[in-house]
Amino acid sequence: MTIDERLEFLVKSTESLHDSIERLYAVVSRQSEQIDRQSEQIDKHTRQLEMDAQNIRSLANIATAHESRLDDLEDK
Repeated sequence: MTIDERLEFLVKSTESLHDSIERLYAVVSRQSEQIDRQSEQIDKHTRQLEMDAQNIRSLANIATAHESRLDDLEDK
């Protein structure tokens, strides 16, 4: 193999590697965008779940207070 053939092989290999990296970068970029969107959705759902949990705790406190009042009325 001559030096020119070796150089040509190296150039083709480098170009092929460059193309592969560009395709891989495109895939990773798309996946990164999807992950960002999904993270935003997860954050939104987490905030909603936290609000729901707080409302449920409030309702449980109200139910406990009413149960206590009913028990007091029954004892009279």
